[in-house]
Amino acid sequence: MPGRYMTFKEIAAYAFGGIGAYFIIQLGSTLIVSTGNVIVSTAIGIGPKHIYIIYLLATLLNIPLTGIRANMVDNTRGKGGKYRPYLLSMGVPTALIALAYVWFPYEKMYEMFPGTLFGYEKGYLIKATVVFICNLGLHFFFNFFRDAYENLIHVLSPNTQERTDVLAVKAVVYSLAPSIMNIVTPILADIVANGNQTDIRVYKYSYPIYAVVGIALTIVVWAHTQEKIVQAKTHTVQVRFTDAIREVAKNKYFWIIALAGWLGFLELSYTSILLYSQSYGKTASGASYALAWTLIGNASLWGMLFAPFFIKRFGKKAVLVTVNLMNVVCILLMLVDIHSFWWLVICVWINYLFGSVEQITTPAIQADIRDYQQYKSGERIDGMFAAVGTIGSVVTLATSFVLPAVTEHFGIYEGNGFEKPYDILDIEIGNPDLLYRFMPVLIIMAAVGAFLNVVPYFFYDFTEKKQKGIVRVLKVRALFEDYGNGMLDDGKLVEAIDIIRNAEEMHTKQPITDYRTQYAEFNGKKGKAKRVAKEYNEEIDVSKFVMDELHKFDTPLMKKEVEVYSGIYNGGLDGLKNIDLAAAKVELKNIKRMPKKTKEEKETRKFLREIEKRKISCSKAIAKYYKTESFVEPDYSKLEEYFTEEDSCSDKLKLLFAELKEAKKAHDTAKVSQLKADIQSVKSQIKDAQAKQKEEMDKHAYFGRAAKLYINSKRTVEQYENYKHLDEISALYDKAKERYEAKQSAEAEEAERLRAEEKAMTVRLKAEKAAKKAEKKNKK
Repeated sequence: MPGRYMTFKEIAAYAFGGIGAYFIIQLGSTLIVSTGNVIVSTAIGIGPKHIYIIYLLATLLNIPLTGIRANMVDNTRGKGGKYRPYLLSMGVPTALIALAYVWFPYEKMYEMFPGTLFGYEKGYLIKATVVFICNLGLHFFFNFFRDAYENLIHVLSPNTQERTDVLAVKAVVYSLAPSIMNIVTPILADIVANGNQTDIRVYKYSYPIYAVVGIALTIVVWAHTQEKIVQAKTHTVQVRFTDAIREVAKNKYFWIIALAGWLGFLELSYTSILLYSQSYGKTASGASYALAWTLIGNASLWGMLFAPFFIKRFGKKAVLVTVNLMNVVCILLMLVDIHSFWWLVICVWINYLFGSVEQITTPAIQADIRDYQQYKSGERIDGMFAAVGTIGSVVTLATSFVLPAVTEHFGIYEGNGFEKPYDILDIEIGNPDLLYRFMPVLIIMAAVGAFLNVVPYFFYDFTEKKQKGIVRVLKVRALFEDYGNGMLDDGKLVEAIDIIRNAEEMHTKQPITDYRTQYAEFNGKKGKAKRVAKEYNEEIDVSKFVMDELHKFDTPLMKKEVEVYSGIYNGGLDGLKNIDLAAAKVELKNIKRMPKKTKEEKETRKFLREIEKRKISCSKAIAKYYKTESFVEPDYSKLEEYFTEEDSCSDKLKLLFAELKEAKKAHDTAKVSQLKADIQSVKSQIKDAQAKQKEEMDKHAYFGRAAKLYINSKRTVEQYENYKHLDEISALYDKAKERYEAKQSAEAEEAERLRAEEKAMTVRLKAEKAAKKAEKKNKK
């Protein structure tokens, strides 16, 4: 569609394939240990205290694992993109770990290893150890897979409204996966376990099917999507772990979103209420429970469908604040009649109706703040957001002890006299009053968590208008960077110059203060006049933002930056090698004593501090990485050559697989054998190219760390020089547009030709099949 970046086929693949992705995500999320995990506590039988210990250890060990994942994502460059390569490489291990998790013979461990150790049965300790190992595996593979699928939308389109619309489509379609699971689980429990959903057999029989379907549909996402990151064609990815953390830590919007999650740690306390009511309170059959979750899933459908409309009409902040406040109300309404299963269902239904809107707004906001991060730092940092988020693990570890402490207070712990700790809640075999004393506590805890969750959003001010301006600025910056490197792309040149010319025209316009003056133009249609006036005024503000970017080097701060950076750039790499560490440390102390009363003084002081800090870090990196080797910039063309080699082999591999499919259909065994050998050869070439990429990228990474100050100086000085050549670039516009339109026309014709050929081939294959069928019939 005009102004959009994703084809309908790509949207369909991302959404439909999402059903499979969410089968895998549901497997992981139901098994990864948290203090409220139902399967681990009730089906496998691990006590609340030991669940917390497993959760504590796994969370601490996950901190370095998150850093590894983040570094892999942020330093990925190639045809596959940042996230797509990990959909399969992380999805398959996640599914296998989930199956091992539920199929391990936990109960046999008591027979195989009788006796006690440290005051606990050996079988129980083995069970806890297996859960810990599987959980640790899920922390790496499952979290990586979930991030890859969920964050893929961040790079499929730079258009925030398009991302929101696609998220809504995706959410409606992928929700089929949890809906199916919510229906199948209680029905299967009725068949194999007399309605007991805490029986491990329910998950043994259902999870293998979910895993196979999940991987099969995830392949659809991997095969039919393409990442589209707004950056220069010649931009080299070299994100250092500590640099990325430092940059992300300065992103105030990241901290607002993270803080909301940390403060809302109690909100999910209510999620097991329906299960407890049905399984332990005996308030409903398995079929009724399945029906309840089908209806609740329907509530999510409507929230997801209307989310893009609400976001477009009111903005993400207003929508987030409203739905979170309504969550508080819905949770508290459960207290009206906790004995009624269907009253609880009604409350959960309304809560899901509002909460499902947040499933669209939160990922949309996450995508927006990454655009902001790229605008501020100059690097597209994605994975490191998760790494910085592990800082909150300390908060989470402390707060997550609340729920186990509460459950233990109610007598739910290993060794409480019941086969499984939570059996004490069962009104038939346990304490008949305990369940209805326990449930109100969970509800009140959830309401408090939901309220705390909404507070940080009041400070969120990154509007859709700001995001639109930032994306346009990123496109303008990419144009000038490619110009400086002599790698202009016709399509990007045309788009960026259109942005600049539009900004030059619109930034001096006066906004429409009274949209009613537009009535006549729109035949008295108030809504249309109001919308057009709003879009017109927004275009003026966005154009001013673009013009500020084009004239930023006229500001006092940027003049100071150009002056300082020019000195460093002119000194070259030799200047970095001769940095006096002692002098840099003294200068840093002097800068800290500089005045900071005015905004200009604060900005100048902050900039000079960063320069001296960078001098110190560069000096240390040079001493570490270039003791024996020459301190020179690596040749980028080598890296590009390896990327091209991998891309070429990948294209060749696709053709070979297509030929293999046809050869199998034709029963040509000799050709099949030859093609399989060719496929293995090409795969070997891809591995070789990737190994060379890794080696070359390490060189770039080391240089990036040691020469970071020089690189920053070069980028600023070159950007300053490139911005002077706007008229020269604009002169290329007409011919570039002509070539670009001719290329688009040729591509459209080629696509039409391929469609016609595909249609003709389909007709031919059908005719051949019919002829063979007739021949076979005649022979009979």
